[in-house]
Amino acid sequence: MNTFMKNTNIILAAAALVAANAAFAAGYQIIEQGAGNMGNAMAGATVNANNDASAAFWNPSAAACTSLEVGGTRVDSVLSAVLPTLCVNDTGSTPAILTSGSRHGSCGTNELVPNFYAMHRFTEDIYGTLSITAPYGLESKYNTDWFGRIQGSRSYLYTTDFNPGFAYKVTDWLSIGGGVSAQFAYCSLSSAIPGVLVGSPSDMIIDYTGQSWSIGGNAGFTIKYAEDGRFGFAWRGKVSHNLSGAEHLNDVARNDITADMYMPDTFTVGIYQRLRGSLREFAVMAEYAYTRWSVFENVTIEGASSGTITIPENWDDASRVALGFHYYPEEIENLTIRIGAAYDESPVNGAKNRTSRIPCSDRIWASCGLGYKIGNISFDLAYSYIFVIDSSMDRTEMAPVPTTLRGDYYAHIHVLSAQIGIEF
Repeated sequence: MNTFMKNTNIILAAAALVAANAAFAAGYQIIEQGAGNMGNAMAGATVNANNDASAAFWNPSAAACTSLEVGGTRVDSVLSAVLPTLCVNDTGSTPAILTSGSRHGSCGTNELVPNFYAMHRFTEDIYGTLSITAPYGLESKYNTDWFGRIQGSRSYLYTTDFNPGFAYKVTDWLSIGGGVSAQFAYCSLSSAIPGVLVGSPSDMIIDYTGQSWSIGGNAGFTIKYAEDGRFGFAWRGKVSHNLSGAEHLNDVARNDITADMYMPDTFTVGIYQRLRGSLREFAVMAEYAYTRWSVFENVTIEGASSGTITIPENWDDASRVALGFHYYPEEIENLTIRIGAAYDESPVNGAKNRTSRIPCSDRIWASCGLGYKIGNISFDLAYSYIFVIDSSMDRTEMAPVPTTLRGDYYAHIHVLSAQIGIEF
């Protein structure tokens, strides 16, 4: 117990020093949780296919499937670099006087995303877990003269989630687990007021910022149906934030504002199976996730100087499907080679609901990675190429005056991830 608490304090201190930045992901969800998992395009994460402490986030019950000894602790630290390219070309936005400027916009920003996980085995049947992660986030920052700046010039969402949990081994084949999250969220939305509207030679920048703490939860179970196979289910509950902050005009505070924001429920099922006979050096894993993005109906800002602002979003629930493989070469006992692919469905329903702030569309993941263990220390590296299916925007918004943005988006993302795990 003392060892676990001591290392928990170390992790909390580290998290206070390293801020988790936003990443570009489906919707505003960040799933780059664990380099071992990312090598499989997140297939098998729910059943802890890589036997590391990332189960603390994905499904605490899967901690009971590791080989951790009673009294033992495992800590994993992960750093991911997200390198996106996201561009849009104008295809006839109106009115021209308000959408003047560059007919090309670029809004991708490079980010670093750190995550921390820990688990401790208290008894034969009881485990404690902890994850400190950034489960949601985004940043889109356009060139200042782009044609759509009146609808959005910069959008930023940052979250930090502290999630202690537990696992209980009910039988040799069934374990259950869950946890409680304390989640911090900060959001900033900026846009331009064209000088032509206010009799100014240059644009003015209006910015809405807010922050909030809120509580959520997660739960799951893992069934070990064979010595070399297991099935898991995990649920991460909706977190409702009531953001409070201020409206700024050219960096000068004007009004206190509030806004509601929701981090959606996600339901995930996964399976891991080590193959047998002549294929015993291989394992296959699969994952299906369902996210209730339909809770994101509107962005409503109360207290703005122009009155209540309501921006419709009308997102749909969305799915993600992933398939991955492990290769355990007999010649190199502690080496694991990973590959995986995934289809990640966008919650955005058509061009009229695609905003410049979150120009999300369907994407395909292609991932690879490797892991190696030396004594009680493990190292994992992973790379993912995310191909974002080209999409269009035909978006009309009424504030501050009616504008319609029409454009074609194209994007791709490189993600590099490194992880180190220690057992003691």
